[in-house]
Amino acid sequence: MNTLSPLARGALWLAALAVPAPALAQTNACLTPREGEAVLLYLAPDLLAQATRTCAPVLPASAYLRRNADLGRRYAGASADAWPAARGGIAKIAGPDVAPLLDSAFAAAAVSSLVAPLVAQEITAGDCPQIDRILSLVAPLPPQNVAGIAVAFLQLANDRDRRAGRRSPLPICTK
Repeated sequence: MNTLSPLARGALWLAALAVPAPALAQTNACLTPREGEAVLLYLAPDLLAQATRTCAPVLPASAYLRRNADLGRRYAGASADAWPAARGGIAKIAGPDVAPLLDSAFAAAAVSSLVAPLVAQEITAGDCPQIDRILSLVAPLPPQNVAGIAVAFLQLANDRDRRAGRRSPLPICTK
């Protein structure tokens, strides 16, 4: 049973920072908005490809994801440019034991290849129409704007969690 609010689930899906829960519990760190945006931009091509693989079979032929399966290519340039800041954000959340591993030449590919399948596990067939609509609405925007919107939703979800006395699963710093 998922205990996150729909807003938090949506923000987490958009941000798609699938850091294991034990790693989050070991740190009190939060990502700056810039780090959160960088992580999202870095992961975007693989996340979009995974969403397309998961949702295309259950969506009608007229669905955005079925007609634009290569949406991730638009994010490829932003993804490559985002790795240095994304690496710093992931290291902050994952903790000091993981941080040195992120300096490896293989770390960037490993992070991305591990996160996309984790996100796919969270997508159900019932989510696909909403995911398709969201992606069709944000597709014309520059990737940096989409990342900024996702992080703003995460901050909103974090504020709600804080007011409710819950720990945010993916904290974004507010200062």
